[in-house]
Amino acid sequence: MKIGDRVNILDEEGIFIIQKIEGNKVILTDPYGFEHICSLKKVIPYESLNEFYNNSPEISIKQEDKSRKKKFLPQKKEEIREVDLHIGNLVDTTVGLHPHQMLQKQLNKARIEIQKAKKDGTKKLILIHGKGKGVLKTEIYKLLETVEGIEYFEADIIKYRFGAVEIRIG
Repeated sequence: MKIGDRVNILDEEGIFIIQKIEGNKVILTDPYGFEHICSLKKVIPYESLNEFYNNSPEISIKQEDKSRKKKFLPQKKEEIREVDLHIGNLVDTTVGLHPHQMLQKQLNKARIEIQKAKKDGTKKLILIHGKGKGVLKTEIYKLLETVEGIEYFEADIIKYRFGAVEIRIG
């Protein structure tokens, strides 16, 4: 892999472009221009993933007879983006990180995701902060008070158990 290559990230949707490779870390940009830093182990060349799906005997994509298929207008499904802000999802290791540095990384990720959701027209964003001692939750609510054009409230209590905030955009 080299700078400029199109790649996928394990457990992530979308196509990313390599901007820089630093040891076992790689800096990527998504289609919206946002930078992502991740482990080189999680990066897969875009072409090899397509090749896997096209050549794998276990995965068969059913070809439908389009001449007999009824045509329906596609229903627009409300796009909901979930972002898990647990520190283990944001960094490979917390060794050497102080609690305030971890909190700052989590808040930066929340800020970026809100901006991205506003930019791409996402109507509902769920930020999963977890329960813990409530420090991250408190700081996220402070952040949300400063953002215009949104409304926010506790996310589905049954699903998230008081560990997430739902943000409605627009």
